[in-house]
Amino acid sequence: MARRRAPAKQKKISGRAYFVLGLFIALCAMGFAYFHQGNDTQTADTKISSLDKPADDGKNADYTAAAEELQDGVITWLKSKDCTVETVQTENREETRHKTGGKIIWSTKSVVAKGADIFTKETLTEELGKSDGKATLYRTADTTIGGASVKEYDIALFDLLDTEQVYLIALKVFVPADAAFDTVVAALKKDGKNAVSEKDKGSRKKGGRHPSRVEGRLAVVIDDCGSDMDVLEAYNAVPVDLTYAVMPFKAHTIDSAESGYNAGRKIIVHLPMEPLNVPSSEEIFLSSDMGDSKITATTNELIDQVPYAVGINNHQGSKATADGRLMKDVMSVLKRRGLVFLDSRTSTESVGAQTAAAMGVPTTRNNLFLDNDPSVPAVKERLRQAAWIAKKNGSAVAIGHCRAGTMRALRDMAAEMIDDGIDFVFVTDLM
Repeated sequence: MARRRAPAKQKKISGRAYFVLGLFIALCAMGFAYFHQGNDTQTADTKISSLDKPADDGKNADYTAAAEELQDGVITWLKSKDCTVETVQTENREETRHKTGGKIIWSTKSVVAKGADIFTKETLTEELGKSDGKATLYRTADTTIGGASVKEYDIALFDLLDTEQVYLIALKVFVPADAAFDTVVAALKKDGKNAVSEKDKGSRKKGGRHPSRVEGRLAVVIDDCGSDMDVLEAYNAVPVDLTYAVMPFKAHTIDSAESGYNAGRKIIVHLPMEPLNVPSSEEIFLSSDMGDSKITATTNELIDQVPYAVGINNHQGSKATADGRLMKDVMSVLKRRGLVFLDSRTSTESVGAQTAAAMGVPTTRNNLFLDNDPSVPAVKERLRQAAWIAKKNGSAVAIGHCRAGTMRALRDMAAEMIDDGIDFVFVTDLM
């Protein structure tokens, strides 16, 4: 009997040992996965925080290495969040470098990521913020690929090259619902850019006429875009370079930004800020009674409403722009996202432009409003005044509004002003 019990006892001990061994292996695997994930995150942070400078030979500026580093960093970061990522296309890109007659060179990689609920625009923006302004979430868009709804994230390198802002889309991340992942991958691999629906392609038109001899540069900014598409599309036909300041949370916010962008306009956010002694006209706006984190979150929320935006100007804001703390919080967001600031100068007490300059955010300020008197003759007279300032100082900024009368005055005056040596430019060209 004793001899028969001995194996049973041995079997019991072996089972316990196997359980302990299995538990040890599982813990080791979990530890390895945790270490590996942490290692991936650290690698992504390192790549994004130390992007290469362009190889500049005095004629050509080559950003290829920085683009590849940014691509690898973001993809590594996505994988550390347990996203499945598949590369579908890599394009070599180049544009003219106007100052030298050379080229700006980089690459754009397109990937599809599975895991729409794993990362957010906010966490991606936070990760890109580790680049110290060298990389930015340039835009997000809803599109259709292979019949599936897809969220697109365009990630750009940002640099000041020859005193001009350069945004180079280095990575496009397409995020469909998990069930549509294979469909979207197949569609993009088969047709590349042609897989994107016609609605989302857009075709940028060239800017307007320029004088043979420049006597002064004038940036005209059109505020309050986002509500009246008929007037905005009439502005699109005016043959000069214009900057559209698009209001967030309006019926045609996205339509206005896309229409203007496709017409070759620069897009900025007309960001609502607290006025002085009167209620704000907007439901969501920056106010001086907000805490720092609320100011930052609201600024990001408002900017995210407007695709293609390269910066902001203040809507109202006579109280907010005079608040140094609030403006510092706003500029910290713009700095992190690689955006610019136009001070609309709704108050002589504004500290917006000087705060932006002190924090390294490209900036300039408004010289005059064109249509406080909205009649066409009055707007024409203000355009002549803007031209005089531009000639006297070399440049000027004038702000009008998305109104039919202002559009007609500008349309009627454009050829005369160009013949008189006024070069219509984007507001970013004067920063």
